[in-house]
Amino acid sequence: MGLALGLCLVSGASAVLMVSVPAPGSDPNPPEETSAQGPVGDGDPDGSRRHPAGTPSASASASPEEEPPVLLRSVEEEVDSADGDIEVMEGEGEVMGEGSLTTFAVEVEEGLPGENEDFVDAVEEILGDPRSWGESGDRSLQRVDGDDADFRVLLAAPDTVDRMCAPLRTNGFVSCANGNRAIINQNRWVSGVEHFDDDLETYRIYLINHEVGHTLGHGHVDCPGEGEDAPVMQQQTLGLQGCEANGWVDPDAE
Repeated sequence: MGLALGLCLVSGASAVLMVSVPAPGSDPNPPEETSAQGPVGDGDPDGSRRHPAGTPSASASASPEEEPPVLLRSVEEEVDSADGDIEVMEGEGEVMGEGSLTTFAVEVEEGLPGENEDFVDAVEEILGDPRSWGESGDRSLQRVDGDDADFRVLLAAPDTVDRMCAPLRTNGFVSCANGNRAIINQNRWVSGVEHFDDDLETYRIYLINHEVGHTLGHGHVDCPGEGEDAPVMQQQTLGLQGCEANGWVDPDAE
């Protein structure tokens, strides 16, 4: 069964819905990354990639005098776990783009460092960009807070990601999609990965678009050639294969 959690952008005050995170399963089987029914993501089978807690991102620290851009806010320390309850940000955003409407919700696990609204704002900015999943005008997107959202985006601590992505072995490091839920690892959101050369903004764009792509039915692809832009569905968290880091579905869209 696919699981799903997500959050939604809020203007003004936010209300909270509580959802319990399922308990971990026992002895998970090896992941099937291309399964249409099971979790899909950048699995880490050897378990070697868990980062220690307390490692702040080396990238994108704004000076104290100026507000950082939306995509670089809430650069915090890494964590291993949080409270286990999911906070749903209530509210409804504007319809972004043209074409058939796809709705999404956004959620955050309680107890994470940083401001929940920063994550919500970033998700909406990324998905509302014409370079994201608008499919050249064939799809519009709107943030909602109902149970019937087409997909959901959840920011969660590594331990929660591991439970919710099982049997895919995320090992505290990577994110995944399970059913219609894109499950984002808090530590990757705040720290990125080394081979993006401290470009946290591009990595965050990639992370959301990649996992949301799985919820929309897209599987993994490889780098098409040395020096080319990496496709958004390439497993860029694990390596670039000679491609250039890229977060957008269609980098040339306007």
